Amino acid sequence: MRTHLRKPEVSDGGNVLEFRKGLGPDLENKMQKGEPRRLIETERMSAIGIMACSIFHDMRHALSAIYANAEFLERNDLCASVRADLLLEIQEAILATTERIDSLLQFGGSGRNNPLVYERVSMVVEKAVAAVKFHPDGRNVFVRAGEFPPAKAVMDVRNLESAIYNLLLNACQAATRSSHVPEVEIQLTEVDELIYLTILDNGPGIPASVRRTLFEPFVTAGKPNGTGLGLALARRVAEEHGGSVCLEESNRERTVFTLSLTKNRSLPLRPQER
Repeated sequence: MRTHLRKPEVSDGGNVLEFRKGLGPDLENKMQKGEPRRLIETERMSAIGIMACSIFHDMRHALSAIYANAEFLERNDLCASVRADLLLEIQEAILATTERIDSLLQFGGSGRNNPLVYERVSMVVEKAVAAVKFHPDGRNVFVRAGEFPPAKAVMDVRNLESAIYNLLLNACQAATRSSHVPEVEIQLTEVDELIYLTILDNGPGIPASVRRTLFEPFVTAGKPNGTGLGLALARRVAEEHGGSVCLEESNRERTVFTLSLTKNRSLPLRPQER
């Protein structure tokens, strides 16, 4: 009875590689030398276009499956468990599609669109943890968080929460591939003017082949349905907050990411504030 919604097959990685092949050696050399900036921006916008086409392609399949499931729900002879399965598949398809679109919109945006606040970082972390527990890939993962210090910082709450959520979701997805009970641990510390958020998972580790390019757009680590934007966005948000995101350690039993931010960083102005 179940239609078995097909998870979108992300083809953006191959498309971006083909796009890079078509750039030509002269243009690639100029971008590698960091000149001029306009060429880098051109590449970014072209990659966004490729990613958008990939998302629209996948959306067509997801919407078709959602429509089919909705038609099944109209039947009166379905038992409660079948109805629950159909609804869950619809919800998961909508969530996956929405996340992909949100990632693309955030990556393609320029400037900050949210107000700055001076707030406890732990509050943002707790909201991100709560959100990831609602995600299908986070429901069966044990997320361990100790007592957080009352450290405060000037921040764009929405973007910072999104960055932390992406890191947590990656950790949960990795932990589900563990040979042990999937676990994620979160630590929050402060040292002088810096605040450090460390996220550990007991997944199988990140392939050595992608570690050098892990924070580049459209690079995924063993996730066939990922956009490859989560870590790139997390790094950008961290840098806007005067910090960074680093892969500290990765092996077959443990992977550790650390996001840092400066307590009193002046973030870039929104367009209307300039």
